[in-house]
Amino acid sequence: MKKLLASNSRCTRSAQIYDSKVLFVIIAIIVSYTAYLTLLTPKLNPGLHWVAIVTFLLNGSFFLIQLATISPLGFSLKEIYYLFMVIFMFVAPLIQYISGQFPWWDTYLLTNERIIYANILILLFTVLFELTYIKTNERAKTFLGKIFQKEIEHHKLYISWLLIVSAFYFAYLLREASTIVLLFSRGTYGEVFTDVSQPVMLILNITFGGISVHLLAYVIATARKRASINRILLALASLLVILENFPTGRARFWTGAVYLGIFLSWKRVIKTKNAFKVIFITSFIILFPLLNLFRAQAINEVLGSNIKPPTILETITTGDFDAYSMFVRTIAVVHEEGPTNGRQLLGNLLFFVPRSIWQNKPVGSGHEIAQRLGWSFRNISCPLVGEAYINFGILGIPLFAVALGYVTKKLDSLYYSSIVRFSSNVQVIEILYPFYIGFLFFILRGDLLSSLSYTIGFSIPVFIEVVLEHMLFKSVL
Repeated sequence: MKKLLASNSRCTRSAQIYDSKVLFVIIAIIVSYTAYLTLLTPKLNPGLHWVAIVTFLLNGSFFLIQLATISPLGFSLKEIYYLFMVIFMFVAPLIQYISGQFPWWDTYLLTNERIIYANILILLFTVLFELTYIKTNERAKTFLGKIFQKEIEHHKLYISWLLIVSAFYFAYLLREASTIVLLFSRGTYGEVFTDVSQPVMLILNITFGGISVHLLAYVIATARKRASINRILLALASLLVILENFPTGRARFWTGAVYLGIFLSWKRVIKTKNAFKVIFITSFIILFPLLNLFRAQAINEVLGSNIKPPTILETITTGDFDAYSMFVRTIAVVHEEGPTNGRQLLGNLLFFVPRSIWQNKPVGSGHEIAQRLGWSFRNISCPLVGEAYINFGILGIPLFAVALGYVTKKLDSLYYSSIVRFSSNVQVIEILYPFYIGFLFFILRGDLLSSLSYTIGFSIPVFIEVVLEHMLFKSVL
């Protein structure tokens, strides 16, 4: 199997290999889905412009062609990028445009001219991302790469501290919750943290809540390496993950990243190379809206009531799929008031600095756009391409696209290398990468302030292990 993987990896490096069958399947799903929702639309948008439609179709064609590329493992960060673009920058906005039902307010800002301009920028961003991904030298050594390739050599120490901290965190949750049922719905989960500040709650939710996930991922990875598994430890880690991160009790992006990551940690290689893409698109369209039912209500209220889930058309035109429309609004605001010249990006990179110290610390870009538009509700997304534009205008497009292409190529390559190498020890990349698949989707949707802080906060426990081994055992990075 490892020789086959290595051969496939070299093959995909030398040339882009496309699977025409999966391309036809995905196109059939999307065409059927779009046609069905168009028929459900009470009336078509009277302001439809053929040039705007053509730009949507050109972008969608490019996304789909790239999505048909075969990857050695059957999944990758690059594939997640194109899955996001197909769903949030092609299918959803095309249906919203045809029906004239864009999410949120001030839809007058979404003129045909701005939509055409936005689609041109999205295509430019994607082309630069793709070129950077292809041209990046995957074998060049970097300091960050060395950290991700660090092997966890002290097996018992790593499992012990993860298990102890995770058990203490669960005990804390039980003490703070009047009943364990509170942990099973997002609408009641926050009641557990009523006595702590927002920064402390985020640390508990992200970093401590992720420790049991790291434990389970490490147990799975170790079993793969050593061809044996401690069933008691596996069962205990799985139980802690479920209780601390119940699917309907946490934010949807967190649930998706955690459980998808666990699945990919276990599978490691998906033999039917394009099955992941087809399943992801169909399940995302179905499951993503359903999880929203638990956002403001207890689990017993949802299960014991006559609440009906939103229809597909209602879902696709709500704030859940606002990434494209918020990008167009970002363009409108920047054209009116100018870019922030990197201020938003600085706030994202220094997310860990408390506002008590940095009083005029930037808010998230979605919040910033909503605030400039005078909206009272400001929990709004801002896609990564929008982050690029609000920071540096059109110059931000190549900057962010190149950075994203470089990072995703490096991480994809590092993970491929970790899978085909011969060693009984687990590398840092093997624990984190499967979860980055879901987190990248969150980063692409935005905004960057929250998504980046969650991704880094989730990664901290694994990096702590690297530091501990270096300090205690004089390991060399």
